[in-house]
Amino acid sequence: MEKSDLEQLFAGVLNSPEQDTEPVRRVFYALIQATLKYRDDVMADRGEVVTVGAVRESLDWLPYILAVGNMPDTVDDVCRGLLEVWVAALKET
Repeated sequence: MEKSDLEQLFAGVLNSPEQDTEPVRRVFYALIQATLKYRDDVMADRGEVVTVGAVRESLDWLPYILAVGNMPDTVDDVCRGLLEVWVAALKET
């Protein structure tokens, strides 16, 4: 997974010009940076690859987690870690 893959994935969320605003871009930048750091940390610590599929699955869970405030038990370890990193990054943004 490369930075350009992540940028394309996140940019796909911007379906209309009304959504393409500076605050939204700051949030996406924070999520991209957090994802790249998490990817590198997981590879260094566990030798696992964080796939685009894992990022997509995590993106699907993100609105639910932000709305409900907790993580479902069905989320796997890689997605759980990524979601935790994202929530922390969003709190800082």
